[in-house]
Amino acid sequence: MHIIGTAGHIDHGKTALIEALTGINADRLPEEKKRGMTIDLGFAHFEGAGGEPVGVIDVPGHERFIRNMVAGAWSLSCAVLVIAGDEGWMPQTEDHARVLEAMGIGHIVCALTKIDITEADILDYVTESVKANLKRIFQKKIEVLPVSSVTGEGIDELRGYLTDLLRSIPDRESAGPGFVHIDRVFTIKGSGTVITGSLSGGMISEGDEVTILPQGLKTKIRGIQSYYSAIQTAHPVSRVACNLQGIKKEEISRGCIAAADPDAFYTESEFIIQFEELDQDQKTIKNHMELELACGTGHYIGTIHFLRTPGFARIVLNEKISASWFDPFLLIRQGGHHILAKGRFIWASAGDRHFRIRLSSVLKQYPVPDTIRDESVLRFVLEQWYTFTSDSERRAIEAFAAAAKLEVRDAGGAVVLEERYQKELQQLYHLAARTGGVSRAAYLQTGDLPQAVKESLIAEALKGKKIVQKDQLLLSPEQLEQEAPLTPLARRLLDTLSTYTQKGLQLKDIHDPGAKKELRNLTRLGKVVALEGDIYYSAENFKALADRILEGLAAGSSFSIPEAKERTGLSRRYMIPLLNRMEEDGMVRRDGDSRTVC
Repeated sequence: MHIIGTAGHIDHGKTALIEALTGINADRLPEEKKRGMTIDLGFAHFEGAGGEPVGVIDVPGHERFIRNMVAGAWSLSCAVLVIAGDEGWMPQTEDHARVLEAMGIGHIVCALTKIDITEADILDYVTESVKANLKRIFQKKIEVLPVSSVTGEGIDELRGYLTDLLRSIPDRESAGPGFVHIDRVFTIKGSGTVITGSLSGGMISEGDEVTILPQGLKTKIRGIQSYYSAIQTAHPVSRVACNLQGIKKEEISRGCIAAADPDAFYTESEFIIQFEELDQDQKTIKNHMELELACGTGHYIGTIHFLRTPGFARIVLNEKISASWFDPFLLIRQGGHHILAKGRFIWASAGDRHFRIRLSSVLKQYPVPDTIRDESVLRFVLEQWYTFTSDSERRAIEAFAAAAKLEVRDAGGAVVLEERYQKELQQLYHLAARTGGVSRAAYLQTGDLPQAVKESLIAEALKGKKIVQKDQLLLSPEQLEQEAPLTPLARRLLDTLSTYTQKGLQLKDIHDPGAKKELRNLTRLGKVVALEGDIYYSAENFKALADRILEGLAAGSSFSIPEAKERTGLSRRYMIPLLNRMEEDGMVRRDGDSRTVC
């Protein structure tokens, strides 16, 4: 299903054109009829190629109602830019065209109205001028169709063109739970509160529970109407009116969202945004400037604060709003009607200054507007980001992944790209399979993943029996089942260390190439004990010295360093590292200058 909308300068014939196309006068408010101009959104419909209703939204053309125009534009499959043949391109024509381009409306048609009162030479001139302006803004050829809403000339051709165009646009498939950006709220005697809006996302049905955002109010859909017919289930994208249960009119307003799944939206007052100024020459947006943000069917006051990366900013709003990731918005001069910029929401909440600096450093790799929607960019952000300081940031990264259809997992409190997680898991298997495996402490210090993520990797590998743990060593299962073969250098080092029964062997006294690596492997295998200061003992000699120090001492008893030196004959140079290692292994604990037996 589809919705089209009109846009254009005041008095260029939008409402009359819709009535000619549909037979419905979209000016619903008495004040509109009195003043002869559309103030708020008007709605109509006509029958599509397959007999399905095609919704039509009539938006106001006056500059003072530009926010209402934005409210009607976000849900359109196609837009008809209406330009009077006797006046041509006007200021609000420019504004509305820019809104349509900024909101990403992919299909645009231009209806050149009032041809019945426009002389041929003027019409030719206006047509060429309009085509040039359309090409300037949309960067592509836009079809221009002359019509008269009074005589009916060109109306059938325009309706046929729209019908063919809509037939070529695939229907938007249901994508998750349905939601309605609310554009009207009213009450009906005997029924209660009714909301209207354009349904997107997925289907909604009578009896469904929905949440009104950003308030978080729960309610049920008592009944649904679409294009003047009562229905059980509504499909996207269509105009709907929903009768809500247990909700007062005063609790809802335009800009709210009725969502079947409230978790699909993020309710915050601060966002990281990507924006592009429409007037690149003037640069009218200043840092810390107060402005209006128009998104969905609402508009809000906020202050913009630039990030270090051009085109990205933090915006702080005066109230909380609900938005989904990559939802488009416009920035409007506060209190005025001039559209300053277009943009998209990138991140929910703004975090602290350190967070923003880091995020900015990631985003600066892709400063070009709109590329943030590209899967490669999302993948890049996910590969750079692992830890989060708030639940909203966690939800944001999960939204990034969902938008790119990338699989992620929760690992140790962080969200990690699944393919990165599996890659790190294979790296752990590889390290554990090396001769002597890898110590837990050494593995936790490798790479740039947070320690909590690595602990999660270790736990998964142990649970799956892909690795085993012996003391503090992580090993492949095969290394426990059989003695790992030693290199000739390793055997020679073990023979040398066996003769160092008192003072240990220092690394500086070993001149064999590769000795340090072999000592590290022998340490992981538990055959060698490494002390601080690059001092090494064979495991047997270390145990013999420790036993000599602890001989005859019960748990809880203490001894001094001089007493330990007397028992072993070691100098302080070797004794202190030896006692520190005994403390590390849980044999003793430090108590001032003494040691207590554990």
